[in-house]
Amino acid sequence: MSENPFEVLKEDMENEEVYLKVNAMHRVRVVATLLGSDKIKSQLIPYFETLLKKEDDEVLFALSEELGNIAQIIPNQSSCLLPLLEQLAGFDETVVREQAVKSITIVCGFLGDNEIANTIVPMIIRLASNDTNFTCRVSAVSLMCPLYARAGNQKEKIRQKFTELCSEETPMVRRAVATKIGEIAQFMDKIHVIQDLIPVLKQLCQDEQDQVRLLCMESLMNIAKILNSGENKTNILPLIIQSAEDKSWRVRLALSKIFADLAEAVGKEIADSSLIQIFSNLLKDIECDVRVIAVKSLVRFIKFVSPEKLNLIVPLLQLLSKDPFSQVKQNACEVIGQIASLLPKEYSQSKLQQYLIDLMADDNQDVRRNAAKSAGQFAAAIGPEALNQFVPFLKKCMDDPKWRVRKETMQTIIQLALTVKNPDVFNKQLESVFVMFLKDRAAEVRSMGLSQLPALIATYKQEWAVGNFLSKCVETLSKDVGSLYRINALYAIQQIAYSVDGPVAQDRLWPIVQKCLKDPVPNIKFVSIRVAKSLSKKIDNQQTLNQIKQAINELVEDPDRDVKFYAQEALQN
Repeated sequence: MSENPFEVLKEDMENEEVYLKVNAMHRVRVVATLLGSDKIKSQLIPYFETLLKKEDDEVLFALSEELGNIAQIIPNQSSCLLPLLEQLAGFDETVVREQAVKSITIVCGFLGDNEIANTIVPMIIRLASNDTNFTCRVSAVSLMCPLYARAGNQKEKIRQKFTELCSEETPMVRRAVATKIGEIAQFMDKIHVIQDLIPVLKQLCQDEQDQVRLLCMESLMNIAKILNSGENKTNILPLIIQSAEDKSWRVRLALSKIFADLAEAVGKEIADSSLIQIFSNLLKDIECDVRVIAVKSLVRFIKFVSPEKLNLIVPLLQLLSKDPFSQVKQNACEVIGQIASLLPKEYSQSKLQQYLIDLMADDNQDVRRNAAKSAGQFAAAIGPEALNQFVPFLKKCMDDPKWRVRKETMQTIIQLALTVKNPDVFNKQLESVFVMFLKDRAAEVRSMGLSQLPALIATYKQEWAVGNFLSKCVETLSKDVGSLYRINALYAIQQIAYSVDGPVAQDRLWPIVQKCLKDPVPNIKFVSIRVAKSLSKKIDNQQTLNQIKQAINELVEDPDRDVKFYAQEALQN
């Protein structure tokens, strides 16, 4: 085998296995570094030219990528790579073409503005004027956007060619333009956006291909961000109305997806006066997929509408909460929870509360889960007086057969408790639901309760922890229930131990754990060892510490090997 790196590359590229040639191509940057700039131009690039007509797309994709890497090796002479990249930018394979465009952009980063105007712009125009290969024209569109700002006195040529491509017969080119028109608008002066791009955008929004109209939606939003309220009302609003009534549900879905961003872009005045009515129609769309996305966007859309206009949304929420499609109801739950904080309390209670309660009893578990989550948001927005209505249903959700519903409900109860911060309200309304985590049959729910217990103890203080809550733990330990529940209660006692002072740990907690160390169930015993070890770090009384050590020491000879292991570990540390 030759020791010349270029010859080694050529030998590797003669292999019949495509993946080996791809691997060889990805080592090109090493070869280029060893060859130096002169040999890159005299040997490497001409060799690459020979590969274009015979190699597979995978190899050409790797070549397109590596040319960008070579540009970084020879930044001051990287323009020598452009003829090769120009050819790759016209290939049929999309990934090859797109990677070539990326590498051209890398090369342009090393060029001055004069070189961009005199070298790159002519290349873009050549690609855009290639009548025999539409893929060249697609690549030209992609290059116009990042390079327009640096085109200097050639900007007019790019604008002219870009608008010409909007009337292309080839759908692929029109799709590319529809995708990029909003992007190139960011680099243009507003006068050119209004005079040159908006007429073209209107044309594309009426294109015979629904895919072209669909791709216009993102560009519609980007252009709206550039214009002021009056300009949006004149130019963008008619296109939004037209798209909302489009015969293709995919176009209406694409509009629904960006509707909140559109509302933010056009401003509150237009959102209040026009968009809210247009959006109402999307929320009632005959196609369920459109309704699903529209309701999802509604969560953000309501933030850009004046509070006094939100009452127009409420009747629709009542309709959506009874939608036959479960995903619509899932998203409607979230909106009800969010909108409650924006509407007057009495209005939310009278118009929306019952619908949310009904959703908590829905047949679909995901709807029930979202409803449980939103119930917390709704109750937090209304205030403690709403808890009387929701707590019975939250308690019912804690008996739900699906653990995900119970987990979300537990999270809601904890969030409410941490929000309310009122011991009387917590003890009367929420505590009875919270302690249900002690005996939940799903480990996820039990873990949720344990993980949030320190925050609740910090909020409701030691008195609650060693009072009502500890009594529930003792009740769980004393009753003949499953060992998993008793273990959970022991871990809860361990969390209490972290939050109380030494005398309380000694007088209230140690007697409970001491009894559990003699439990007949091995798992209870070794968990009790862990808890006893935690207690010993809080207790200063030497007599009690000796009791703990003695109790653990008795378990060193336990017949269960796990108990023996944990006992020995506890005594060593």
